[in-house]
Amino acid sequence: MPRFSFNSYRHWLALLSLLVCLYPLNLNAEPYEQKLQQVKAAILFNIAKFVRWPEPAIANNPTNLTLCYYRENPLRQAFQSIAGKSAQSRVVDGLLIDSLAEAEPCAMLLIPLSQLRNFSDDLAHHGPLPVLTVADLTQSHSIGPADSRAAVNLIRQGSRIGLDIYLPEVTRNGLTISSELLKLATIRR
Repeated sequence: MPRFSFNSYRHWLALLSLLVCLYPLNLNAEPYEQKLQQVKAAILFNIAKFVRWPEPAIANNPTNLTLCYYRENPLRQAFQSIAGKSAQSRVVDGLLIDSLAEAEPCAMLLIPLSQLRNFSDDLAHHGPLPVLTVADLTQSHSIGPADSRAAVNLIRQGSRIGLDIYLPEVTRNGLTISSELLKLATIRR
């Protein structure tokens, strides 16, 4: 029987946590929107465990893994469930930004559906940033992953939240996503 190290065990436990978040939602216990925000916060936290940022980006903010919100914060209270937790030996914190010019401290950037057009315009005026961009497309039936230049898209798959990963954007930003996370997602090249 193969032996697992503590790090391997933690890695698989994090993957299991992400899988649980991607399965159907039981929304009866709490109001729908509040539970949905908590699931999205948990997904973002678990995604952070499977991404590798370039060393210069980590050197700029070695102690914090900053989850930024593009122009509005749709997670509000749900963020408190992940704030202060550690992902890759960095403490998760949050920051609201109005443009990509303010994205230097960000490790991840959540783009709400209502800001997707503004983000696309802003992105056209910027070079690559070592930031994992995540668009929340779960509230739309008319806008799909093909309409997004974000590296990761949260999408609806029936009653579940799925992942769509746009590899050209991941590569452009100098990031690496683990194969374990890629197995859970739809991949666009």
